[in-house]
Amino acid sequence: MAVSITSRYRGLEVYDAPDATGAVHPTVAIRRHVPPRADGVDYHHRVTGIEDIEYLAWRFHGDSEIWWRIADANPTACPLDLRPGDALSVPTISGFGRIDRERIL
Repeated sequence: MAVSITSRYRGLEVYDAPDATGAVHPTVAIRRHVPPRADGVDYHHRVTGIEDIEYLAWRFHGDSEIWWRIADANPTACPLDLRPGDALSVPTISGFGRIDRERIL
């Protein structure tokens, strides 16, 4: 079972687990929810139109593949079933968009 290098499940152990019919499939453990940092500033967004979680990750973080950051910040919402009017917390990414410059004299 290949896991993408950008996946939040990268590095977790793969093991065989039976499904409801008894067929065995390779799987990874569910990651525990880690609440956002206390000093992080969340943006509260109301879903409009046809927005999905991947679009919101691209819009707020510049990368649609890190949609799980928004999903982790909203553990009670199903990330694949967003409806117009749903309220979401969009966590900030530490250092995102920050440029550090040093002046060399």
